[in-house]
Amino acid sequence: MTTKERHLPLFRISLAGFLKRGSCWLLLAGMFAFVWLMPLLTPWEEQPQILQPARAQAAWMYVWIALLTWIPFQSAVLGRRLRTEGLLEFLKARGSGAGTLYLQMGMAVAVWLMALVSLASLFSVAFCSPRDALESRSWLVLVAQYAALLTIVGVPLSALGVALGTRAGEVVAYLLPACLLFCGLIAASWLAPLLSANPSPQLRCLWLLLPHYHLADLTPRLVFKMGALHPAAFWGSLLCLSLQGASLTILGRCLIRIRS
Repeated sequence: MTTKERHLPLFRISLAGFLKRGSCWLLLAGMFAFVWLMPLLTPWEEQPQILQPARAQAAWMYVWIALLTWIPFQSAVLGRRLRTEGLLEFLKARGSGAGTLYLQMGMAVAVWLMALVSLASLFSVAFCSPRDALESRSWLVLVAQYAALLTIVGVPLSALGVALGTRAGEVVAYLLPACLLFCGLIAASWLAPLLSANPSPQLRCLWLLLPHYHLADLTPRLVFKMGALHPAAFWGSLLCLSLQGASLTILGRCLIRIRS
């Protein structure tokens, strides 16, 4: 094995597998079609001003949909395939640590998430930015905040799916990260009004245990042009999501199975 091949070998192998199968290119091309077609379903001819925020909304919706479907599924399949083929065991025998292998597999999936986030940011800035200079500056900050928060949410979930794929079947390894994301986006929002109306200890405990991925969904701020998050709110959300992501990453490291 050459020096070049020894540098992140599993990441290179996993990334080459994605490129060869081609579903990643369909994922990226699908964003262009989704961003172009979905806003046309709105009454934009009667209200042309809604077309601009609708395109930004469609771009970020596509990233969330991919994070609920393609990303966890590919993570599960990758982890399962590499373990059953014995590649993880082979690389570990050559001196690679389990933690290093885990991070390389997670990175191979996270690359495509970051590509989607970058495309959504590019669409939002290049085609949907307000004309007013002050509003445009605030819009740019909001897009950067959205990209950072969504990345912090998605990367640990991708790594967790890979780790589960090395230990369980593809269905289980796919469903757990997808259900965590769904609960963090939907269940937490449903529970918030109940908590304010009935602040019982049980509801508070459930609220604390839920992943708070709703903090990363800034789509309403884009659609209604509410401006960027206050720095204190942004850094608070980033800290909360980072701690949750670190917990999931550590959990995935504990769950990963190397032996085929």
